[in-house]
Amino acid sequence: MASAADLYSLQEIDLALDRSHARLQEIEEKSQETEELKSARSLLEERGQLIRELQARQKDLEADVEQVRSKAAEVEAKLYGGKVTSPKELSDLNDDLNSLKAEASRREDKLLTVLVELDEAETAGQEARSAYSQVEGDWREQRGQLIREKQQLEPHVQALTAERGQKAGNTDRSSLGLYELLRERKGGQAVAPVERGMCGGCRITLPMSILQKAKAGAGGGLVQCVSCERILYVI
Repeated sequence: MASAADLYSLQEIDLALDRSHARLQEIEEKSQETEELKSARSLLEERGQLIRELQARQKDLEADVEQVRSKAAEVEAKLYGGKVTSPKELSDLNDDLNSLKAEASRREDKLLTVLVELDEAETAGQEARSAYSQVEGDWREQRGQLIREKQQLEPHVQALTAERGQKAGNTDRSSLGLYELLRERKGGQAVAPVERGMCGGCRITLPMSILQKAKAGAGGGLVQCVSCERILYVI
């Protein structure tokens, strides 16, 4: 039968593995994109979309302005070309020209408004890009550190796993079964060291008869705490 010292040694390996696995899981979670990064990217995409929409509106308005100007130029050429001599036709052409100039002015005002909005959007877009670059750079740096830690931790876990397998393989089934059952029930601590006559697991003062049995070690078999049932190990 395994001694309490053997099982305590096995527990030290298992606890180290528990910590290592927990840290690897934490590294995996922290290596994912952060909400800050996602938010910064979303803002950048939103402002980029707005810029593209304003650029499209700018292009359409520029085409509209050019179209009206072209029509106004044609009317003006007829008005002052000398070919039209009828007063009524000249008056109509003059009215058309004034109407077209007014329409061109209105469209130019719309274009100017869009150009101002576009300038503001491009400034905001540049700010969003700078903010995103900063957040992404910080995230990549942190992720790189986490990956390096993971690369160092994985061989350690492999070594502990191999050592654990060897120790468990040298432990009788009965003792190992009790140990694993208690580890599952007691949050990973199946073996409790005895400290000043107290169980290191639940902190009760142990009866002298239990202490004496626990001190007997392998010769006396495994002794469990009368309160928490953990295996007692007298260091």
